[in-house]
Amino acid sequence: MRKLSLSHAEDIRELIEDALRGSDEQRFLHRLHCVLLVSRGRSCGEAAELFDEDPRTIQRWVHAFERRGADGLRDHHAGGRHPRLSRAQARRLEDDLRAPPTAAGYRATSWDGRLLAGHVKNVYGITLGVRQCQRIIARMR
Repeated sequence: MRKLSLSHAEDIRELIEDALRGSDEQRFLHRLHCVLLVSRGRSCGEAAELFDEDPRTIQRWVHAFERRGADGLRDHHAGGRHPRLSRAQARRLEDDLRAPPTAAGYRATSWDGRLLAGHVKNVYGITLGVRQCQRIIARMR
């Protein structure tokens, strides 16, 4: 069979990598595929090379699979404080921040930590500190 080549291979590679980073389910399937290769006789190093991963990462996934089955490959909360805003609220807040504060009925022309803290309290019923709101604004830029 003739070897195929892709035009714009770098762009395609970036698109696929973005998709893998973008979804918990996609990351889970990626890990599962790597473990499948090891189960079919490939070494962790070979699987790592094929998928541009670190061999040690593949080893950790194989061990996690052996200990907890497929669930061991799913993303789990990494520790720390749970977010106060749900994912849906965080997405809505991002939409709020893309518009000027005047669109939400405020007099200010740009978002700052104090204004955002008040907005989150009024709209979402959640208290966030001014510094946390400043970090949210900085992340949006």
